[in-house]
Amino acid sequence: MRQRIEDAIAAAEATSRAELVAVIAKRAGDYRATGLALSTIGSFVAGVAVWLLLPWSSTSEVLLSEFGIFLTLLALLELTSLGDALTPRHFKTEAARRLARATFLEQGLAGTTERNAVLFFVSLAEHHVEIIADCGVDGKVPAGQWQNIVDTFTAKVKAGEVEAGYLGAIAALKDILTAHFPSGGTSHNELGNRLVEL
Repeated sequence: MRQRIEDAIAAAEATSRAELVAVIAKRAGDYRATGLALSTIGSFVAGVAVWLLLPWSSTSEVLLSEFGIFLTLLALLELTSLGDALTPRHFKTEAARRLARATFLEQGLAGTTERNAVLFFVSLAEHHVEIIADCGVDGKVPAGQWQNIVDTFTAKVKAGEVEAGYLGAIAALKDILTAHFPSGGTSHNELGNRLVEL
């Protein structure tokens, strides 16, 4: 799959002066705050419950039960996918968006000669897909066109057609980039044609 995606990127760049980089990230954040917050709340509730249900308990017994609940909840939330599942969606989306923008800069997409680079970014854990285009491209393409590519990719992935989703997205991006930045028969490859994995 990886080689076919990289071949599709190379083919897209062969017909255009624009640069296209595809990135797949396993996750955009670790969301430790979720585990800590829920473990703290859970241990506090457990302490109050012990105090109310067992009023003869000493302070040290209450604190010991709170500490045990805290450690149990923290381990459960950090060592399983439960912590990710309980993290609010907007936190995960924001983390993925920040990583996408940082990746755009780190991969050198903001420094191309014609400012015509496009990033196709996928973050697996957050189920986040985003297209970021530099100002030379973005001003020429209606935002709805980018979203259509994202929606089509997402539908393919949900149907279990991950490779077809990637290849379809790259082909759609190729069409857009070729229309606005045709190669003119010369190669302007400023960035690598590889699938970047984070």
